[in-house]
Amino acid sequence: MKALIFLYIFIFFLIDFYINNFILTDIVYYDFYQDKFSETRIENLLNYKEKWAWLAYVLKISLKIVSIQIPILIVYLGCYISRIQINYREAFKAVILAEFIFFIPIIIKIIWFSHHPVSMEALRFFHPLSLFSLFEPELLQVWSYYPLKVMNLFEVGYWILLAVLLSKFLKQAFEDMLRIVLVYYGSFFFCWMVFVMFISISNS
Repeated sequence: MKALIFLYIFIFFLIDFYINNFILTDIVYYDFYQDKFSETRIENLLNYKEKWAWLAYVLKISLKIVSIQIPILIVYLGCYISRIQINYREAFKAVILAEFIFFIPIIIKIIWFSHHPVSMEALRFFHPLSLFSLFEPELLQVWSYYPLKVMNLFEVGYWILLAVLLSKFLKQAFEDMLRIVLVYYGSFFFCWMVFVMFISISNS
């Protein structure tokens, strides 16, 4: 289990480091802020960003590890209610292995912007294999961005992969594990999506 955690954190760090240093370059920040702040202010912002970069990495990794606990607890609860024996180690292993699928869209983004012009807007609106990619962002309401972004093939793949892994580790039928993922994690996913939409509408 420790090896999985280390591997996940290591890949997460490498990807985030590459994006912050080779995709989101100082030029991208200058282009984005040049109409909003003076050049001196932008330089101060970039210096501040560089100075506290290590803290940003620590916070991102910490938040990611904490966020992984949510599907673990949901899976654990679903199995408990369904009278299926499961321990934390099995739930953690299944969830963190399934989480690796979310590295794929980030790697696609890195490959894409390594060969195409980079801007804050382009990065914000680039969500491959999602419902968001089927629409022109300018035609959408801001509150619809999040649900359209998270409804993608990688999310579907995550649910299926999680059910497969649970079926393997718990030696249960795939259909039973998929039902638990759909009912319990699916309910949480939907409620969280509605909550984010509500916040977006409130702030718009």
